[in-house]
Amino acid sequence: MAAISCPQCGADLTQPQSVRVAEYHFGRLDPSGETGGPGFAYRLEQPDTYTILCSSCKRLVRTLPLEKKG
Repeated sequence: MAAISCPQCGADLTQPQSVRVAEYHFGRLDPSGETGGPGFAYRLEQPDTYTILCSSCKRLVRTLPLEKKG
């Protein structure tokens, strides 16, 4: 079986701590009518993808879809 390697730098991605999984949190700011607050409210939206990054070169290896549950 061939080792999985980074397409940019060729690092072996099967080694411990060789990749980072990044899930991005997206959202929006809505105006808020509350007094004494910052004047806005943050509304979190569910991301539909996450990314795998190479720890050696810090570049994108692959983007994969998140599975929706429920």
